[in-house]
Amino acid sequence: MDRQQIVEQRVSDFKHSFQSGPGIRTHKHLSRFCLENESTYVEGSALKTAFNEGARSAAIEIRRWLDYDLSKFRKETNE
Repeated sequence: MDRQQIVEQRVSDFKHSFQSGPGIRTHKHLSRFCLENESTYVEGSALKTAFNEGARSAAIEIRRWLDYDLSKFRKETNE
């Protein structure tokens, strides 16, 4: 598999997993649970802040693949 096929497959997998009825509900839960749109800072606790930031990173990775613009990627790889 070349890079373009891998990216297209990954986008498809994420959309298939998180854009169906149960997937949408799961994604909403993970977004809240992983503090995707919240502050991860916990005053006085670098460890808790780091933990929260790790959880947020997972939510952002899911969002990144769901929002991935394949048309832009195809244009960039075919130039």
